[in-house]
Amino acid sequence: MEPSKASASSGWGWLGCGWRLFIKNPGVWILLIIVYAVITIVLEIIPFVGSLANALIAPALGGGLLYGAAQLDRGEALEFGHLFQAFRDGERTGPMLILGGLMLVAWLIIGLLTVGLVMGTMHGYDPATMGNGEPGMGVMPAWGIGGMLVFLVIGVLVTAAYFYAVPLVMFGRARPVAALKASVMGCLSNVVPLFIFGVIYIVLAILAALPLWLGFLVLGPVTVGAVYCSYREVFPEEEPAAPAESGAIPPPPPPPPAA
Repeated sequence: MEPSKASASSGWGWLGCGWRLFIKNPGVWILLIIVYAVITIVLEIIPFVGSLANALIAPALGGGLLYGAAQLDRGEALEFGHLFQAFRDGERTGPMLILGGLMLVAWLIIGLLTVGLVMGTMHGYDPATMGNGEPGMGVMPAWGIGGMLVFLVIGVLVTAAYFYAVPLVMFGRARPVAALKASVMGCLSNVVPLFIFGVIYIVLAILAALPLWLGFLVLGPVTVGAVYCSYREVFPEEEPAAPAESGAIPPPPPPPPAA
């Protein structure tokens, strides 16, 4: 799983690739995004357990969307059932849930660090005393600034770890921990195109949020396609294999050679 280095222009090229995959079947794409959003919202309404379940299945659902993008890229049809492909393929269900569990642990740690940072900063920072000459009260403590930087670095690393981990598990059939490590290496090898991709995405996300967030019905599928195209360029040797359908009948063995 050695990552390749993409050119800087790939940053916006991936979004263009995602758009081309979207317009191949926009109706089904929008339906998949709506169902994904409904599942997420319903789970988040359920106190505590819902959030945990949502975090656990998020990589599996994301992998299903990427599987749909791969099908379109092969010239196949996009289907509603692709959203649940990781659950239909028994070999992918466990690794995807493990990936979700690891992601949950990572964000819980970040959440605890955030709470500690906020509490510590509030203890040493009083804006009302700013400029009255009292030392350490009108400015944020140095350790608070350092803590924010550490939090930012950890957040970036967690995001980098999961950016390619889901497709690596879904298509490359990598083990979760190995996929996380390879994803970080892939992101570090492509900082420039990913930075350009991120800047353009932020602008598009702001525009998508303006019409009552309805723009994400288009930006969501385009983003899925862009991540898939990015994965194919950064990990070209990991050919996306079609996960086995549950209950599929294996092909018959070839006939014996003639005597």
